[in-house]
Amino acid sequence: MKRFIILVLILFLFFILSGCAGKSPSNSSDQNSSTAVEVVKITRTDLKKNYNTTGQIEASANATIASKVSGRVSKVNVKLGDRVTKWQALFQIEDKEANNQLTQSNADLGIAQVNYDTAVQALKDAQSNYDRYQTLYENAAVAKSDFEEATTKLVNAKLSLEQSRQQMEQAKATLSTAQENLNDYSVTAPIAGLVGAINVEIGEMVNSQTDAALIVNIDTVKVKASVPESVVNNIQPGSKVTVTIDSLKKSVEGTVTVVAPKADSTTMGYPAEIALDNPSEEIKPGMSAQIDLYTGTLENIIALPLDAVIEQDGQHIVYIVENDQAKEVFVETGVSNDSQIEITTGLEDGQIVVVQGNNFLSDGQQVRVATEQEGDAK
Repeated sequence: MKRFIILVLILFLFFILSGCAGKSPSNSSDQNSSTAVEVVKITRTDLKKNYNTTGQIEASANATIASKVSGRVSKVNVKLGDRVTKWQALFQIEDKEANNQLTQSNADLGIAQVNYDTAVQALKDAQSNYDRYQTLYENAAVAKSDFEEATTKLVNAKLSLEQSRQQMEQAKATLSTAQENLNDYSVTAPIAGLVGAINVEIGEMVNSQTDAALIVNIDTVKVKASVPESVVNNIQPGSKVTVTIDSLKKSVEGTVTVVAPKADSTTMGYPAEIALDNPSEEIKPGMSAQIDLYTGTLENIIALPLDAVIEQDGQHIVYIVENDQAKEVFVETGVSNDSQIEITTGLEDGQIVVVQGNNFLSDGQQVRVATEQEGDAK
């Protein structure tokens, strides 16, 4: 009897446990069959309009340097990458002949100065002699011919002085030219900056056709861009621009300095320039840059994160959530920036839109909201 009671109890417990195990929660089953999504509730917002384009970094100033004179290089004072000041000597050309010309010009000026001083004294003597003979002639103490001779000497002395003065001015000009010519044998930097190229060596012959050196100034740099007609009137000199340097993985603020009043005949875009401060000189000419031009703001519109809109066969689709189901909605889009896109038709305020997980959805599929974003992103 005791064994029978124990057997009944065991069977009773077995049926109870089997019944509990058979009742798997329907909620768990439903969750396993639904797709977790991230959503946003549509609210009206403002959307900044931007125009994105690319450009290349250029130095704010650069100077290609060639020697004005022909000759052999006797000394090179700089190397690639050196910082130079304005008018600093970059290299020297043999200048023996130019030095000789300067010496000769100095001597010629000295002779001209002596001749001029002599002419000044001769004029003084001629003037004194003329004054004396004039008095004597007026008192009938000398013959008329003597007075006329004194007059002629005075006139000749004045002409000699003028001739000596012109010869001295010519000698000064020749000396100045000789000095400038000698200076040309020392090739200098016309701007301050960095040596971007130095293409000469000691002993090498150079002339005015040789690009001997390049100086670049990158304390500030610039980016050139081509702006379409739909954007050009939204920017002007002084506008602030975000410029991203791809290789440096950094963004800096630039200032629009130039907007051309006329479109380029080749690109039909309007050339623009953006200046960037570059105190560390890490931004180098030749680097590529992404330019983000702010062109205005659309106010009180429906805008969604870019990921919320799926492009399919030339159409734009979003999924909204209704009664825990994904509903496929075709929409029309407008302006976009780097994070948001305008929805012009197809959606209404207050609707719940899937922004993550939408690539795995189909119309009518069960969904489960895992996260809800803020709906006022711009």
